[in-house]
Amino acid sequence: MKMTNRILKSELYKIFHEKWLYLACFFMIIFSIGFILMQKTAMSYTVGINRVVFLPMVMYGIVISVLISVFVSEEFDDGFIKNKIIANNNRREIYLTGLLSNLIASLIVYIITALFTLIVSYFLFSINISIWDYVSYFLFGIFIMLVFVGLFYFVSIVVGKKSRAIIINMGLAFILLIAALIMNGMLMADNNFLVQILFDLNPYGQTAQLTSMVNLDMRQSIKIDGFLFIIFAVLGIRYFNNKDIN
Repeated sequence: MKMTNRILKSELYKIFHEKWLYLACFFMIIFSIGFILMQKTAMSYTVGINRVVFLPMVMYGIVISVLISVFVSEEFDDGFIKNKIIANNNRREIYLTGLLSNLIASLIVYIITALFTLIVSYFLFSINISIWDYVSYFLFGIFIMLVFVGLFYFVSIVVGKKSRAIIINMGLAFILLIAALIMNGMLMADNNFLVQILFDLNPYGQTAQLTSMVNLDMRQSIKIDGFLFIIFAVLGIRYFNNKDIN
């Protein structure tokens, strides 16, 4: 347990002393400003805050895909993964510790973006949601984040190399985003049960529900997020246990 804590502390130290976390926060704030300006200037009527406050999360999955790819692949490039295995031969703990540190970094990006957007939007848009509405959807967004992090961390561990990990994870994020847009259009035309299931399983499908603050069964969505996160973690641990670390 002491070794696990030491590894976690060293990973968090590394994350907080590199530029990538701060760049991710910076770009998410830039996206937030862009979406706020778009909603403020493009509409001739007063826009409700519910249409704006989570809108930057459209870009969250893409930004996080790069952030996690860089964090994980640099551990392979620097030999940090190999050193952790030498220090603590329990690969399951090593995988979960790395996953936890990336969750913490991703959560920081999420919180900073969400709070920045909320504060700015409060002064610019019509307040048409309650505090409880905001808190419930804010928590919903954290569960969506779990799926993104679990998926991108697993892929990064499998791929290893930085350039390939970034390309694959970004490509995956864009595919999920485009698929969500297509399925959303299909659901607006015809409420198909199978399409709805696929839409709910897609973290970007749930992001669409988050940005519009319209989710008919949030508990069900959260259960799906928890299930997917566990699946990715189990698959990642099994793969990492057998991975040859050169």
